[in-house]
Order: sequence, then C-alpha cells, then structure tokens
Amino acid sequence: MKNVIVICENNEQNSFMAHDLDVRLLRMFATLARVGSYTRTASILHLTQSAISHGMKRLEDQLDCKLIYRKGKTTHLTPDGRHFLGQILRVLDGLDRAAESMSNRAESRGKLSVLLSASMSHAILASVLREYRESFPDISIVVRLEDTPRAIEEIEEGRSDLAIVVTNHLPKGLKAHPLMSDRLRLFFSPIHPWAKKDRVTAADIGREHMLLYQRNSVTFRQTEDFLLRSGLHLSSYVEIPSMEIMKQLTRLGHGVALMAPWVAAKEIEEGSMTFLPTPRFKIERSWGIIHQGHRELRPHEQTFIGLCRMACEPLKTEPTRIPGVV
Repeated sequence: MKNVIVICENNEQNSFMAHDLDVRLLRMFATLARVGSYTRTASILHLTQSAISHGMKRLEDQLDCKLIYRKGKTTHLTPDGRHFLGQILRVLDGLDRAAESMSNRAESRGKLSVLLSASMSHAILASVLREYRESFPDISIVVRLEDTPRAIEEIEEGRSDLAIVVTNHLPKGLKAHPLMSDRLRLFFSPIHPWAKKDRVTAADIGREHMLLYQRNSVTFRQTEDFLLRSGLHLSSYVEIPSMEIMKQLTRLGHGVALMAPWVAAKEIEEGSMTFLPTPRFKIERSWGIIHQGHRELRPHEQTFIGLCRMACEPLKTEPTRIPGVV
C-alpha cells in the first residue's frame, strides 16, 4: 500500500481540493533541497536522475506551485519551496518516529551506528564502550573505521547515526558536538639530528623525508595548506594509510611524521619518539561528534556523546618534550 499524506484546508468560504502526496516524493524533495543536486539526490536515493526530475515535476503539479529552480549545476528553492520544506520536515520527522515505534525499534532493543578514525578508536573507544554497555546493555553497537571525509558522507546520507570527525569545515545540515582541539607536531626518532634542537625551520623540513597521512583525509589537506603557506616543496615524502604504520616507521628513523601528540602519547612516554612544533604556522584541528541536524538525539546517543567527551579530556594534555633526552 502506498504511503500518503493528505493535506487539505477548509474554511467557511472555500473548500480546497485535497492532494494525496506520496511520501516518497516528499523525501525526494527534502533530499534534493539538502544536497542541491539532482545527480547527488539520485545517487543517495538509488534512483535515476530522470526519476528525480519526473518526481519533482509531479510534486509541483500536485501543489500547483514552483518549488525549485536551477542556477548552473546547482538546484535552489523558491520562496514557496523553502516554506514547503519547513512544513514537511516536521511531518517526515513525525513519520520516522511513528515508524520506529511501530517497528519495535525501541531504545531497549535499538542499535547505534558510529563512525570514527582508527587513531581515535585506539585512544577512546575501549573506555567509552565499557561505560556505554553498562548503561545500555540492550542496545547493539555497530562501529566502523572511517576518516573524516567518508564519515561525513555517511552521516549526510543517513547510513550511520554518529561520527567522530574533524569539524573544521562541515557541510550545512550537520550538527557538531565539540570534543577537543589538537595541533599537529613534527615527530621523529630520538636518534634523529633534530632530537637535540629546540626548533626547526621550514628549510629543515624541506630537506627531510616526510611521512604524511593518506591523501583522502582532512589531515593531509591541512598539511598541504601548511606547506603551501610555508612556501615548501618537499624533496621526498610517502603517503601512509595508517597512523600505526607512521609511528612504526618514525621510531625506526625512516622519516619525520606530522601527527598530534595524543596519537603518540605512549611512544613519547617510553622515549621511542620525540617531537617539535611546526615553524611559523600551526596546523590545528577541532574534533566533534556529528549527526544530521534536523533530528533530535535519543537519550542513549546523548550518553554516548557525554562519554566521548570524558574520554577525550586526557588527550587535551600535551606531553612535555625535553630536547636531547632519550
């Protein structure tokens, strides 16, 4: 049976014709309004671009008003479209809540899907899950490792509930709950010539073999920006897909790595790695937990965020680096 919403209005003077609106068209319109692209909407909803175009035309014909217009490759909302979007988002949210209740997806038998990077999982996941399981033993947890760009896409498309990401540049429509900020440092082996220095110059970096985190990450983009601002062209570097591999290569003296001190806290404490600040410019990141901004968090999600904040507190304290001491 097709899901429909019947919208009608009556008064003493006029009786408006009721429109049977297909819920699928409303969700299609809401998605198109959020991403601003027929192609992206078709990809998210697993439909053809032609199906999206026909669906929007059908919706506009039923409402007898123009909802969207194109400017270049981007789709925009008309004033009527913005008004209609505000109305249907509340309706769709209510339908989602009703469907969740009727399908027995209550909190006690619910599921939480979380995305985070491998380095963040090593740092906080064990303590967070231990406390979370004690509070919500009946909730299943699905944890997947994804770096920030992919995690943001997953949240936008509704494939996961929460994601721990770098929040420096978030798309509209997502809401972030701050966790902490960090700053990247230059890490190297204690036997490296830099180990006895108090500081290094941009020229020093340009002569080193650098270990850089993988290209499809926010960290790599920020590193590129730092190098550009510093006027640097690296003579030698390698892209590494894992912070653990980066640390291993750094300990063995195979290059200088850019990473946050909390990632290498154990190595700093045991003396197998040391670090210096970047010259001239800082590479800073803000971390947070994100979700789709139009929905309210469930109590167990709020608890998860609170536990993550507590787990991140120790990461804010930067280890002390003593030059020349191994």
